[in-house]
Amino acid sequence: MSTSERLKSFLERIREKHKLHFTDDTTYHDKWSFRLSVLNLWTLLGLYTVLIIVGLSLLIKYTGVRDVFIDVPPVYSVTQINSNSERIDSLMSATRSRQKYLDDLKRILLDQPFLDSMKAADDSLFVNYNAHFTKSKEDSILRIKVENDGKETAAESEFDFFTAPVRGTISKSFNTKKGHYGVDVVTENESPIKSCLDGTVIFSSWTPDDGNVIILQHSNDFISVYKHCSSLLKVLGDKVQIADPVAIVGNTGKHTSGPHLHFELWQKGIPLDPQEFINFKK
Repeated sequence: MSTSERLKSFLERIREKHKLHFTDDTTYHDKWSFRLSVLNLWTLLGLYTVLIIVGLSLLIKYTGVRDVFIDVPPVYSVTQINSNSERIDSLMSATRSRQKYLDDLKRILLDQPFLDSMKAADDSLFVNYNAHFTKSKEDSILRIKVENDGKETAAESEFDFFTAPVRGTISKSFNTKKGHYGVDVVTENESPIKSCLDGTVIFSSWTPDDGNVIILQHSNDFISVYKHCSSLLKVLGDKVQIADPVAIVGNTGKHTSGPHLHFELWQKGIPLDPQEFINFKK
């Protein structure tokens, strides 16, 4: 038998009709029947297969069913991951800044030197020309102005903005070489201690060495420190105005020998001599 004859015989067989009957099992009556060829059956199966494939493709493309079959994060998940990464970076940056701020605050409380302030105070960094100069208040104001890139600070109008926290006699002056980053002002015991500027309380508590201590944050990165207080009148987070009482003069802590106020003035981590900006005399 030739190839053409075999092909013709095959086509005839698949086109040959067959009758499919469905009968009642009890009465043996035909319920329904239809004629069907092998070719028809293959055609129906092919059509159903195509419909199933198209339906699954639409489900996978437009619904979340694809997550069951394909382990790839959707677009919105990638966007969320990127957003979370940016937030984490921001939090890490804020945490580093906050830690730096707390480290500086710790150094102030413990009377520890700052690297920049020590460099500024080290005479070995300067050439000695055996000349004697007197540093005026104008020189100090100019130095603060240069350090702030020419921006106006409260120090430029010192007596218009700063006020003395207490009035009295200076028993120990500012001396960075000896680790004394403020001035000791002897005044009447139980006198009120006033804020030298408008600001916010960033520390108000007791320490073993300095007794009751209160620290204020001011504009232009100024920080004022008040130590050895007998009691504190403000708490963390309080807003204060210039000349507002914030504490009471006392004699608390290990590093004290009598009622007085140890007052410090800092700017950008550098201790400043308060006597250059404030008149403590009665």
